[in-house]
Amino acid sequence: MTKMKKFITVLGLCFILSACGGGSDSDSDTSAPPPTGVTPPPPVTKAEATRLLQQATFGPTLESIDEVVERGYEGWIDWQLSLTPTTHLNYYDSVTIADDQYWSQHVNAWWMRSLTAQDQLKQRIAFALSQIMVISQNGTSSSGREGNRSLSNYYDILLRNSNGNFRDLIEDVTLNPVMGEYLSMLRNEKPDPERNIRPDENYARELMQLFTIGLVELNNDGTSKTDSQGNPIPTYGQAEIEGFAHVFTGWTWGNVDRFTRWREDRDLLGPMKAFPDYHDTAEKRLLNGAIIPAGQTPEQDLAQALDNIFNHPNVGPFISKQLIQKLVTSNPSNAYVQRVATVFNSNDSGIRGDLAAVVKAILMDDEARTGTTSSDKVFGKVKEPLLRLTALWRAFDAKAENGVYDFRWVNNDFSQGPLQSPSVFNFFSPFYSPQGMFQDNDLVAPELQIHSEGTMAKMTNQLHWRAISMNNFAEDTPEPNDILIDITRERDLAATPEALLDHLDLLLMAEKMSPELRQATLDFIATYGDENLELKAADAIGLIITSPEFSVQQ
Repeated sequence: MTKMKKFITVLGLCFILSACGGGSDSDSDTSAPPPTGVTPPPPVTKAEATRLLQQATFGPTLESIDEVVERGYEGWIDWQLSLTPTTHLNYYDSVTIADDQYWSQHVNAWWMRSLTAQDQLKQRIAFALSQIMVISQNGTSSSGREGNRSLSNYYDILLRNSNGNFRDLIEDVTLNPVMGEYLSMLRNEKPDPERNIRPDENYARELMQLFTIGLVELNNDGTSKTDSQGNPIPTYGQAEIEGFAHVFTGWTWGNVDRFTRWREDRDLLGPMKAFPDYHDTAEKRLLNGAIIPAGQTPEQDLAQALDNIFNHPNVGPFISKQLIQKLVTSNPSNAYVQRVATVFNSNDSGIRGDLAAVVKAILMDDEARTGTTSSDKVFGKVKEPLLRLTALWRAFDAKAENGVYDFRWVNNDFSQGPLQSPSVFNFFSPFYSPQGMFQDNDLVAPELQIHSEGTMAKMTNQLHWRAISMNNFAEDTPEPNDILIDITRERDLAATPEALLDHLDLLLMAEKMSPELRQATLDFIATYGDENLELKAADAIGLIITSPEFSVQQ
């Protein structure tokens, strides 16, 4: 352990900055596809396949690398988007859990699907969407079996819409009762001055600010529009907030027979339903001067309001840029954002909001595939804590004897957990820029917002323990719920250290390991002698996954 800490200290976290790479000197669009009928692109190499899988899955495996090589980039993406979603809610029907053990059980469902589901791309998109359209266990009545099932059910809404249309997604999210509870739309009443009741504005604000359009008007490349004085132009004001808040009145659980009734068995899974008597039927002001006429039903008002938001020109660049940040790079060039937003605005069939087309455009873009930008911005991103652990567990086929991935308290050690954000603003902001080199160069590093010296040390220790202590040669007899990696293959390769490092470089680093990290790892495992092959393999893995290089996705 002492050698490990010295090794990490020598490398230093400053490597994160230098590992992100650079770009060319132009922000112009350089990713035009070749003309049809010309020579097809060269085959995908294994290292290139690994890079795609780092962006589009919860971590490469040797089998998935071979799949990408065989199918090619586009073929693999199309295949993944065609797969039936492996839902999280079904997990509850496949395991037996004591009634008092359902706390955070949705997290165990997330581990099972994120680590083992074949539809990895859809699972990864859903994870990205869960950090844009946030609900949290911290802020909902999610206790007990049905409460936890409702969190998995919400996640499944994001999963099913991951290759659907964004307009359908925002409607499904809006009518979800857990979202309704989390952001106060559920049982939101029309105004009644005599009873001092005013429609709650919470969901109206967050739907616009965080889920769809943002606070300022955007160009299609994601840059802010400005007025004649150079100031950003707000997307909405108080009148629009009130208009949408009044739209979102009269909705409650789908299985109640009256609006004000509370039921212990309230429906936390199905969409909310409307009670017209509690809905405001007055005229309402929406975005860009649109007006909803008086006298309409709750359903009519809702449809027109969501159409109004969906067709706002901000949605394409606002959502596209965040998906690029969460999948590929924190600082995409303006041209990259514009290319993807253009696809959001209209796919090949002229349809707006096609998320499958958007995701494909993100992953097939020249910047994503080459790892360079068409501007002076650096390429790459800091990996989210959860993605560092899923990469380890997927690479080495982690399993527990009881067949359950029981790590519900992950947020305590990794400062992040699925649907466990401290607020609707997620664990980190897409606009977060640390002081120093990032701010000085107008760059963002969103994932660093949740880190401090303490959280980084805790996460490093956890990764090291998961790689070394929690394996098949641990001194203590493993418990049935211990999640153990399988390093049989790596143990056999350790007889030839160079071959082991080649293997780990491909699987964990997409063959981007620096000569310094490679040599330091070889020198370290050489201290064990020739007989300790398991320790050599385990320590090589531990050194790599706790290195600053591994924490950066390029």
